[in-house]
Amino acid sequence: MPPITDKLNLRILRHLVAGEGVKVNISEVARRLDIHRATAKRRVKYLYENDILNPPQYVFNRLFDEYPLLVIVKADMPRTPEITQFYKDDSHIFAAFSCMEGPYNTLLIEFFKDLEDYHSWRENIVREGKVPSRKGRAAAEASIFSNRLTFKNEPNCFVRKMENKVSKNGHLKLDNVILSEEKFKLMKMLLEGDAIRTNESHLARVLGINRKTVGRRIKNMLKDRIISSPRCTFPNLFIPPGYNMILSLIEVTSNKQKVKRALIADENVSRAIETSTARYNFLLFTAFSTIEDFFKWGEKMNKRFPNSLGAISNTLLSSRTIHTIKPQKVSLGVIERELLETSRDYDV
Repeated sequence: MPPITDKLNLRILRHLVAGEGVKVNISEVARRLDIHRATAKRRVKYLYENDILNPPQYVFNRLFDEYPLLVIVKADMPRTPEITQFYKDDSHIFAAFSCMEGPYNTLLIEFFKDLEDYHSWRENIVREGKVPSRKGRAAAEASIFSNRLTFKNEPNCFVRKMENKVSKNGHLKLDNVILSEEKFKLMKMLLEGDAIRTNESHLARVLGINRKTVGRRIKNMLKDRIISSPRCTFPNLFIPPGYNMILSLIEVTSNKQKVKRALIADENVSRAIETSTARYNFLLFTAFSTIEDFFKWGEKMNKRFPNSLGAISNTLLSSRTIHTIKPQKVSLGVIERELLETSRDYDV
């Protein structure tokens, strides 16, 4: 897919993906949930202040095409505020976790254009002093995958299972925050992109263009699937607050398409990628509120496909070890790169 080279589209994209001019429509929330507007506003604020949801932004659908190379790195990194800030600032690091695995204490999920881009980045971050030299540190272990082989990318799939818990218990607990049934309904609504509005007049003033032009450009970018409609996200895109993430490499020995369909429908699998890594052919991103739930899920999968699943390699990452990174950061890095390449004299 060719890169986006239209300067105005890129300028609009930068604001949309950052969530600027994109807000929850409080009046619409109140109408849909049949509550007072002040109550709706207070509940939205509650979800933000308790780190349950991020404010809404548009989803940049082209990220996997712009950065097809996915690199998962286990590294030995210093535990310093400067390194943590590097994770949050760098435009290639999509997610970062502390871990304890052999000589490694960090797991990084990174996106790049190609291998040359990846190797150049690695050399530059050492040369520029963003990370210390490799001397005295264990050599990093990098596994490489293709974002273009992603067959499922549904970060909010967990909501379906949460809904069952709410129906059973009358509430939901996320990272020690108790959500009533009413607050859960609001959370679900915002994750699905309902009651979100775009202030096209605000964007037009910021960009110095006509409001109708903004509206037309957004409509066309939605039609061309450059972006998806705006929605709220969990602060850590892969997992809900308080959940544990598990990266699983699995070997499917038979019934591959049947297993694939099951994974696509599975409410515990937020992302799944085909791969050819050693004997493994699927990479899964799953999340569970407890590790026990993960092992129950694994047993259920083995019973469902008793002769189809072979070897499996799991990396367990606790919710307590996540370095919170804005989910749109890497997408914004792509957009900024294209803007610089298209024109180096813009000023917005």
